[in-house]
Amino acid sequence: MYPQVSSITIGIDPIAFTIGSVEVKWWSIIFIIAVLVILLWLWRFGRGFGIKPEFAVGLVAVAVPVGLVVSRLVHVIDDLDYYTSHPASIIGLEGLTIFGGILGAALGAWIYCRMRGVPFAPLVDMAVPGVILAQAVGRIDYTINGCCGGEPTSLPWGFIYTHIDSQVSYLGVVAQPRCIKSCGI
Repeated sequence: MYPQVSSITIGIDPIAFTIGSVEVKWWSIIFIIAVLVILLWLWRFGRGFGIKPEFAVGLVAVAVPVGLVVSRLVHVIDDLDYYTSHPASIIGLEGLTIFGGILGAALGAWIYCRMRGVPFAPLVDMAVPGVILAQAVGRIDYTINGCCGGEPTSLPWGFIYTHIDSQVSYLGVVAQPRCIKSCGI
């Protein structure tokens, strides 16, 4: 069907390790690293804007949970047909969106700034490059999990997922990566 070309083979188990019966997945480790990236960004570059480390920690402590909730909400709305038929599945982290995460984190940051009397716009100007860097770190998760596989391709940057627990529906098929819709994690 499609000629075999030089492509990228990914055989990584989405589960990084287990502690007893608890599975620690790569997405959670990468998510924590991405949050640390934005926190370090705020610490490093926030000083020039009068941002103290304790403010940065408080900001992240509010923005991350709000971002997760809004991310889940956007995913549920995006796949509303499924969730109206399976309402018990609405609660959980099996499906988040980056768009909802950024929107929710921005809302949480705005609320925190209002509560602390800190101007929001200069904070956003300073933080946006760190958010982009944190998102780049987060994209590693999509590659490991295979949650955003696209159509089969003959392009040289196609991915072939070989681990049985990858979230792709096409093990061993060269597919072009894409992340247009929400990715289940």
